[in-house]
Amino acid sequence: MPALAYIWPVHGTVVDPFRPPDNPYGPGNRGLEFATQPGSAFWAAADGVVSFAGPVGGRLHVTVSHPDGLRVSYSGVATIGVRRGERVQQGQQLGTTGDRLHVGVRRGETYLDPARAFDSSRGSGGPSLGRPHLVPSLPSVYRLQLRWLHSGVGNAVL
Repeated sequence: MPALAYIWPVHGTVVDPFRPPDNPYGPGNRGLEFATQPGSAFWAAADGVVSFAGPVGGRLHVTVSHPDGLRVSYSGVATIGVRRGERVQQGQQLGTTGDRLHVGVRRGETYLDPARAFDSSRGSGGPSLGRPHLVPSLPSVYRLQLRWLHSGVGNAVL
């Protein structure tokens, strides 16, 4: 199957980059955290089927399963405009955001860096990089963050 071209699913600033945990239960960020304007639209990154839409732990979430086996999850949304089982088109509005939107990408149970899946040359374009904030972490995670910052998504001055 040919690879799908994913578009950025929201206009916003990345305020917390992907930081994979060292183990399945370890700390990290399993996606990208965007600062958004409350009430802003977020949309499907690619064609797919809504596999989940509803509350988990007091927060609203939407997950879209795509034909290439990836699942994109949108967490901490303000409103949901789709239902489970609905087919969605790339760019279709899925709901609205609060002040933050977390976007995660998984293949099976493995979390992937969303910045590598999204194609900034199409659709909404890439996000801007926010002001970094420091969090305690192991040296291996710092190396991954630096690799992400210089991955073509944007340049950072450290």
